Amino acid sequence: MSDSTLEIMFDRMEQHGLCDLKTRLINVLQSAVYEGALNYAREEIIILWDEMEQEIAKALEPPTEEQLMLEHPEMLDI
Repeated sequence: MSDSTLEIMFDRMEQHGLCDLKTRLINVLQSAVYEGALNYAREEIIILWDEMEQEIAKALEPPTEEQLMLEHPEMLDI
């Protein structure tokens, strides 16, 4: 894990509105600081990184035709 990993994670989570993941990351960091759970924190940060990447990728996928029809039923009349 590089020195800038946490900064990158916080920036990307804020950019993409991933508040739940950001809260989990803060909790992991608090565990490491206050409970000395460094190994736990490292493992959880790796898991959170993967989840963050998956959520961002999912959010960037273009909608399917079915999703568009559900979101815009007026398109059925065309």
